[in-house]
Amino acid sequence: MIFYFSATGNSQYAAEKIAAVTGARLISIGQALRDGHYEYDIAKDTYLGFVVPTFAWTLPGAVALFLEKLNLKGYGSQYTYGVFTCGESTGSEAAALYTILKSKRITLNNSFDLVMPDNFIIWSDVPAPARLDSMLKSADRTLEGIMETVALKTPGKVDTARPKDLYMPMQEISTSKKTSKLFADEKCTACGLCMALCPMRCIKPDEAGHPLWEGTCTMCLACLHRCPAAAIQHGNDTQKKGRYMNPNVKPPAANTYN
Repeated sequence: MIFYFSATGNSQYAAEKIAAVTGARLISIGQALRDGHYEYDIAKDTYLGFVVPTFAWTLPGAVALFLEKLNLKGYGSQYTYGVFTCGESTGSEAAALYTILKSKRITLNNSFDLVMPDNFIIWSDVPAPARLDSMLKSADRTLEGIMETVALKTPGKVDTARPKDLYMPMQEISTSKKTSKLFADEKCTACGLCMALCPMRCIKPDEAGHPLWEGTCTMCLACLHRCPAAAIQHGNDTQKKGRYMNPNVKPPAANTYN
């Protein structure tokens, strides 16, 4: 079984590629959070994988929340690994996953870094097309090695030092209280996709069906990048910047989180 968390498709793509080689079942952490589904029977699974992005050099808050509630039945001899997609460095993310899994008496056998296009455009911008293509091709080469290592169940060296931060803290935001920098501009068509995608269910419609942010946000930016009208902004940080979606994954359906 592979648990993955993906806002713009990088981790989803990696998880799907690994699953194709190992025959593993795929579980979207975002969808599981939306559904409140935390119990899984893995007695018949050979592999136990976690494919997640890097947020501020550690785990996303939403992933940590899911892991804390996760109840695995039938855990025993499964080869357990983590794959961390990142723009440059994963920091202490492997150590964070190791620490949380250890608290559940689950042994992390190996971990892998997978550099892919950075989608946190609050701090940066989407790379130029040529650079994006180069990064994705390089990621594919790295991923081939990861897939082979996982398929062979090869153990590796895992960072076991307790990190300073187990996860990037989530934010309590509110449009009405003006504590949210996320907003929809005049291009918004009230299609509702952002609300369907949000793993934390913190996007609500106003009277006209336009999104309002109210609640706990993990800052995955799925709403911003996947908006078909490019209408969602984060203050002045994302104005006139590009949007990113991994070109190798299917666009999300209106009622699913991918």
